[in-house]
Formats: sequence, structure tokens, C-alpha cells
Amino acid sequence: MKRFAVLTAAAITAVSAISGAASAQGYATGDVARAELSRVAPTADVSALTNAEAVAVWHAVQDETSAFNAKQRAEAMIRSYQ
Repeated sequence: MKRFAVLTAAAITAVSAISGAASAQGYATGDVARAELSRVAPTADVSALTNAEAVAVWHAVQDETSAFNAKQRAEAMIRSYQ
């Protein structure tokens, strides 16, 4: 019975650690996306974007083949979220 309690406590600790890291990852990913968008479209106001919006715009911008198209698409999508 003692072994079962120890294994259960270890499993709960592992799940808590994994879920905590996953929630922190979303924040860091949004920050990275905003930083990259600021580099691609420096005149766009990326600070008002949520993490999900910033990541969505960044993914869409990565599909563009030229820097000009990437900048135009980023600015248009950012304006649409504001």
C-alpha cells in the first residue's frame, strides 16, 4: 500500500509539472511571435495582439514568398484584429 501511495504521488507531481510547462509555453510562444512580427512589420502595433492572434499572424506570414508580401500580409492581419 505504501508503494502505491508513493507511485500515485509521483504520477500527480509529473502531471502537474508537465501541465505547468505547457501553460508557460503558450506565453513564450506569443512573445516570440510578436518579436518576429515586429521585425517583419516594424510599423504595425503588435503589442495589442493576444498570444493566439500573434501566433496566427506569424504562421500566415511565414507562408509568404517575399519580404514585401510578408510585411503587407502581417500589417493587414494585425489591423483586422484591432
